[in-house]
Amino acid sequence: MVAFLGFAQFILIIINCVYELRKKSVSVFLWAVLAVMFGIPHALATLIGAYKYSSSTMNEASVFAILFCLIYLLMRYILTLNKVNNNNEKVTLSEEETNTMNKFMKILFFILMIVVLARSIMIIRQGGGLLNTSWETMRAVSTSGYLSFSQIFITLFFVSSSCIILAIRLKNKKILFGGILLILIEVIISRNRIEILPIFVAIIYSYIYSHDKLKLKSIIFLGIIGIVAIYIIYALRAFRHIGTFDNLIRNYDIKSFNDKVVTYFENDDGELSLREYMYYFIENNNYFTDFGKGHTYKRMMLIFVPTKWSFNLKPTDFAITMGKAVLPKSIGYSIHPTLFGDVYANFGTYGFVWGAFWAIFVSLVDKIIEKRNKIIYLPFALNFGIAYVIEARGSVYNAFAWSVYGAIILVFLYTIFKWVNNSERTFKKNNN
Repeated sequence: MVAFLGFAQFILIIINCVYELRKKSVSVFLWAVLAVMFGIPHALATLIGAYKYSSSTMNEASVFAILFCLIYLLMRYILTLNKVNNNNEKVTLSEEETNTMNKFMKILFFILMIVVLARSIMIIRQGGGLLNTSWETMRAVSTSGYLSFSQIFITLFFVSSSCIILAIRLKNKKILFGGILLILIEVIISRNRIEILPIFVAIIYSYIYSHDKLKLKSIIFLGIIGIVAIYIIYALRAFRHIGTFDNLIRNYDIKSFNDKVVTYFENDDGELSLREYMYYFIENNNYFTDFGKGHTYKRMMLIFVPTKWSFNLKPTDFAITMGKAVLPKSIGYSIHPTLFGDVYANFGTYGFVWGAFWAIFVSLVDKIIEKRNKIIYLPFALNFGIAYVIEARGSVYNAFAWSVYGAIILVFLYTIFKWVNNSERTFKKNNN
């Protein structure tokens, strides 16, 4: 029964993934990441008996995922019933629209360059030189609090990184490679793994969007991209643990570094082990301080209200609350138990009904993208695609906040850009 339920949840996650893939919904990233981080490893663990928790715990995790998937799929089907799917329609651009998109892309690239260079310089100065930069150095530069530097940076970084998905659309190799280079510089200096996401989300979504039917060759290609992405994420984790560039250069060569990365895979240590936290919560019946109160979703509802000004209505970061449950003596330690684990910790056994919430949320995002302005529909898709990846990992509130503020900033930037662009055109027309 353990193996059967474990396999069943995997099949349902894949069904949801295929459903969204056929609709070319950007939510395909939510389900693809859930498949990689929960569906596959959970199914394998139940199949070969490689789990340290009780069979009842593994069964409850499987049933929770199964019911969540079924409710999500049913709600998505109802919400899209008799509805034309505009996501499958390729957006055609006139010459004027192409020129406008090209200008907006260059503005986003300029913002990305300023943001990356500014923070890189801050981190390097904090560390006393490039070779002394580390994860701790980056954390020292960032500050805590509402609209802190780190929150402002990451939002602007994700927004401006959408220049690469526009570059793919316009086949502008200079902006594409320039944008990728800037992102790689930022990731290497900061060691922040999620900052690599714009590259992979942009490439994968552009590929999905441009192909009417995904054949076996396409699936293999996307699979290879996914494997490369996972390896790079683990490599960045290893780099973070090594510390400084100086330590990396002195003590590691390519082989020893790769061996360290492979060790993380073999020990199930990293992103693919985050589901273990969910098992821990289930094993202990969610009996932890402030669990089962929906704190993540209360924070999402009060997103525009600073925590310290909310008269205690807005809970503190639930990721830290979960960290306390795992390591009671920790201070500021946060964990992300995948989306399934986060929902379970927030609402307990019956939290699977929140599959309906995510179906409604995904449908709302799809509707926003469908009613797109032709110039910024791809930046919007990238913005929410990145958020879905992070939400699937279990960092739900942060990803939600970044995507909401990112969407607002995108609209603001484009509104200003359009006003300036139209003013220039009017001026030139009147002077001809």
